[in-house]
Amino acid sequence: MVRNAADGQREVANLLWGMPTPLERVKGRADYGTTNIRNPQYGHWQQYVGVEHRCVVPVTSFSEPSPTPGDKDPETGIQRIWFALNENRPLFFFAGL
Repeated sequence: MVRNAADGQREVANLLWGMPTPLERVKGRADYGTTNIRNPQYGHWQQYVGVEHRCVVPVTSFSEPSPTPGDKDPETGIQRIWFALNENRPLFFFAGL
């Protein structure tokens, strides 16, 4: 991803995907992060929505679990849905926190 560094310059960083999970949802288990924040108004997320936590994520494609039962990738058997601009998978960007 591309973000502003502490010195004000832009930097490219390779980071793990996900935000820290609210403690009441971790319940003593390992925190593997929350990857899809549906309610940014929730109090836990407010500490992360400021300008200092915003970034741009360069991608050629990405995936999420498919909402359709039985919709599995034929190569991996994993239930996924892929997003790309077209078959050539050109570079595009989305906003991130």
